[in-house]
Amino acid sequence: MTESTAPLALVCSVPLECERLRAALEDVEDVLVGRKPGWAGRLDGSDVVLLPGGMGKTNAAHALTALLEAQAVSGVIGFGIGGAYPGSGLEIGSIALATSAVYGDEGVEAPGGWISTEAIGIPLWQAGETRRFNEFPLDAALVESARAALERAGMDVRTGPFVTVSACSGTSVLGQERAARFGAVCEGMEGAALAHVAAVYQVPFLELRGISNHVEDRDMSRWRIREAAEAAQAAVRVMARALTPPR
Repeated sequence: MTESTAPLALVCSVPLECERLRAALEDVEDVLVGRKPGWAGRLDGSDVVLLPGGMGKTNAAHALTALLEAQAVSGVIGFGIGGAYPGSGLEIGSIALATSAVYGDEGVEAPGGWISTEAIGIPLWQAGETRRFNEFPLDAALVESARAALERAGMDVRTGPFVTVSACSGTSVLGQERAARFGAVCEGMEGAALAHVAAVYQVPFLELRGISNHVEDRDMSRWRIREAAEAAQAAVRVMARALTPPR
């Protein structure tokens, strides 16, 4: 990501999403980040910190903030499983790569419809002339480099905005509404919080999701959580190799 000898931060939600990466680490040591357990080591020749920070925006923001306050990193990859929105073209087991991370439920639910933080007039983050409301755009060149690496590795990958929510969409109607509102391809529960913290600390950030389910009327018998988690971890290994400068 950058010409740095600092490690690459790999942040997910729960241990299931990183167990194969943990098994692949060499020279591994246990670390405690913000009182949360993680690991430092080498992944396919790249120095990394692997951190399952917990589910949801608060856990994600806390974990990454604690890490960035404690040490420098070359960049951050947020990863895990996600639900694909209608019309995204994503299939279960495929990889979604974010072009932006969007807070999907910060704002106001009003009689006339949902009102964004931009319409309210209050940015979620501001630095100089840069103001971010619900959407945190990701670096287009970095996203393209990651996409190209994944495609070269033979992975089925699609790009687009990701929506981060506190309450996941458990109905087809809500999934269609959010997909249309944000032009998004999938949703998760941590990405915008990670992108937000990365922006505050001026650290390069990417987010990817292995697709575990389509956003529809909730039916977990159709979900493939482990397969999606394994696909995401395989994609992380490809991206880490592609985006870490050789030493």
